[in-house]
Amino acid sequence: MMKFSNACLLRIAITSSVVLSVLGHARLVDPEGPKRMINPCSGECAVDGVDPYNVNWFTTGTAPGCKATVGGGFCEELLEPTLKSIDQLSNPKFYFDGDCDGPVAARHYKNNTKVCAKDMEYRQNEVDKGNISASIYAGNPWFVPGTAPLRAGPGDGFYLVTHGEGGIVNRDRPPKNMDPPAGTLGSTVLSWEVNMLMQNAQGDSVAAYPTVWTSGEIVEGSYAINANHGGGHQYRLCPLDNLINNTLDETCFQATVMEFASDKSLFIVTSDDGTTTVNITFDAMDINDDNTDGVMPKGSTWRKLGIPPCKNISQNNDGSFSGNCTEPQFTDHAPPGYYGYGAFGNSPDLEAVLYHWKVVDELKVPEGLNGDYVVSWRWDSEQTPQVWTQCAIVTIVDPENMLGDGDSDDNDNNSDKCKSLDDIVCDGKDFILFCDASKAAKLDSSFDKETWTFFIPNDDAFEKAGETLEPLSNDTVNNILMFHAIPGKILNSDDLKCGEKIEMFNGDSSRTKCINSAMYQNGAGNTQLMSSPQIIQTDIKFCNGVAHVVDGVMFPKFG
Repeated sequence: MMKFSNACLLRIAITSSVVLSVLGHARLVDPEGPKRMINPCSGECAVDGVDPYNVNWFTTGTAPGCKATVGGGFCEELLEPTLKSIDQLSNPKFYFDGDCDGPVAARHYKNNTKVCAKDMEYRQNEVDKGNISASIYAGNPWFVPGTAPLRAGPGDGFYLVTHGEGGIVNRDRPPKNMDPPAGTLGSTVLSWEVNMLMQNAQGDSVAAYPTVWTSGEIVEGSYAINANHGGGHQYRLCPLDNLINNTLDETCFQATVMEFASDKSLFIVTSDDGTTTVNITFDAMDINDDNTDGVMPKGSTWRKLGIPPCKNISQNNDGSFSGNCTEPQFTDHAPPGYYGYGAFGNSPDLEAVLYHWKVVDELKVPEGLNGDYVVSWRWDSEQTPQVWTQCAIVTIVDPENMLGDGDSDDNDNNSDKCKSLDDIVCDGKDFILFCDASKAAKLDSSFDKETWTFFIPNDDAFEKAGETLEPLSNDTVNNILMFHAIPGKILNSDDLKCGEKIEMFNGDSSRTKCINSAMYQNGAGNTQLMSSPQIIQTDIKFCNGVAHVVDGVMFPKFG
């Protein structure tokens, strides 16, 4: 098991005793995570057709200012809420007549229903007046956004459960032989998935992250919730290298928060064939240092979940729920008519589209990023002491690091402005290593003599392949460089056909691979250790040919 201290997708954990102790989960929809993250049980944990362990990656028993624990409970250093107004809450209404006849009195008032009712009525009245610190949920993560700690690994909680000595895992004991095992760090699963999806020796698979973003551009992130505990969320980034070297943690994610690009969110419903059937734009509720007493990280923005919970559903002694979902907790900053808990009761409109909806946020990719990144979606719950996290991997391309000026139309073969490949590559600040290698191999002068198509690895690609390239002879390195060139042909991106082989300058063949909208150029030597290079920039014209940028080094067959 990896040692990540506070990594994305933490664990299936032991639930603490709270007012609402229910199986709750949500997931990042876009960008999409690896399959094993989305469905950790591989369909074998289904109960009555429902997979209760799907996407259950979370820390529970956590509170702002306290150490995350398996058994739950709060500490003396619990932070005061930094949220200021009742409209920042998802569950402003938490007490209903008769609640103290149920688990609330048993758990928190030693079964004294009168004391329970008096205290709960007082707390509800205070919250109604705007004193949100009086909420029974005030110790949960959302009240101090981003501050609740995450727990590394399962501790001894899961061991005790599996040996009949401990509590239950979010109300239900997980099945044996779960894949991956309950308690496994999500970052461990992410690393496993990335490795398994790397190019195998037969060239039948592709790299694990087909999503490509451009730094500075506006992209979409989205989420879906199956048990609505309220609160809010944030999208963050950490370099993929941190996953590989075991340093993927909250500190890294908090250093690069993706800001929301607009003050709107979208509620989207799609049919089984992918057709959009509902598309509602609504005002989002953003939470930051300007309208609170502080969020973590400082200067960042969180966003309140866009789906209101039900206002009139309460929990019974046996853990079940009663009441009808006839009214939302709030109506502002939400799509009209769509509200509910997900698994426990919903408005008619939401019930009709269960498991087919998502909330979409527009996000700005930070400027200056270039390379592969882990995207973390963090949800701080309001109603439970839980922090939920999901991750995916994306490639981010910085326009400043593109080959040439990024506009292939400016380099016309019939124009006086046309440049040689040597000029274009050696003028690019992210292609120094290819420039140096081609000059050392004395290949640059021959590139001017006929038409060519080139696949140019950027500097990050060479650095990732450094341990493989360093011990090789000069002749072998030259052979690899020639494996990136196609003589006598100009193949624009439209000419590259998925699955087709192309004979390269050294006599070996590479194959074009496609997945969704991503395209890769693979050599027989791109095995599990060297994944298929993804084509991240296309159609850079030079005087006698065209070049495409790849994010990895293409390797011919070794031996």
